[in-house]
Amino acid sequence: MSDPETSEIIALQSNLIRRLGEVGLEDRTRDSLARELAHVAVLGRSFAEHTLPLFLSMETDHKDLLHQVVIAMKRDLDQLRDATQDLEADFPVLIEILGPEEA
Repeated sequence: MSDPETSEIIALQSNLIRRLGEVGLEDRTRDSLARELAHVAVLGRSFAEHTLPLFLSMETDHKDLLHQVVIAMKRDLDQLRDATQDLEADFPVLIEILGPEEA
């Protein structure tokens, strides 16, 4: 992950912590969701805006470079998978807090 991506994650995480607090999440759940949501958002955007276009633009006769890009794609997808899986434990709490109130 690059320094600009790290900075972007930190800034987005701060905004998410504030917003999640406004909707009623507190402490560990709020912080965990903010961290992982920011991570997923930044990694996903980077993958869509940089990694895939690079792969699509490369000449097929550059096998070694294509191989390196594919390895980077796999690493990015693994990071996205891990961050998404980390969301699964806390996301139901957010759904519950924002769900319709029972009469």
